[in-house]
Amino acid sequence: MSTIIEQLETSVSARKDSLIALRARIEKLLVPIPVGVILSDDAGELCRVLRICTGASQWSNRTWDVTITGKAFVVTKTHILAEDLDRSYWDGNNMHHHSSEPFCLGRDSEDGTLSWLSGSETRALAVRLPGAIARYMAECEAERTANDAVSV
Repeated sequence: MSTIIEQLETSVSARKDSLIALRARIEKLLVPIPVGVILSDDAGELCRVLRICTGASQWSNRTWDVTITGKAFVVTKTHILAEDLDRSYWDGNNMHHHSSEPFCLGRDSEDGTLSWLSGSETRALAVRLPGAIARYMAECEAERTANDAVSV
C-alpha cells in the first residue's frame, strides 16, 4: 500500500508531465512561425514571436560563459507560452549546458526575465491557438496573392 506522500508525488509528477507534453505540442505547432509575428484571434492578441536568449556554462555554475539565442512565443512580454531554443552550445573546445539560467528578451534586457505561464493559462491559450493560426495563414495567403498581383 502506498503512502499519501507517494500518491501525492505520483499525482504531481503526472500533472507536470502532461503540462510538459502540452507545451511540446504547442512548440511543435508554432516553430515554423517567424520572429516578429503577432498571433491573434477574435478575442485579441494571443502571443508574439520574439527573440530570446539564455545562458549556458561549462560547469552549470549559473555564470553565463556563452549566450544561447532562439525564439519564444511570449505573452505580455513577461511569460512564455512555448520556446524554441537549444539546451547546449559547443564552442569548439567545450560543451556548455543550459541548466537553470533564466530566459530573457535580451541578456541585458531591462524587461528582466521571462517566466512560464501557469498550466491553466497555457491550456486556455492552447484552446485559442487553432483560430489564431488559421488567421495568420489567411493573412499569409492574402499577402502572397497581393505580391503575385504586382508585376515588376
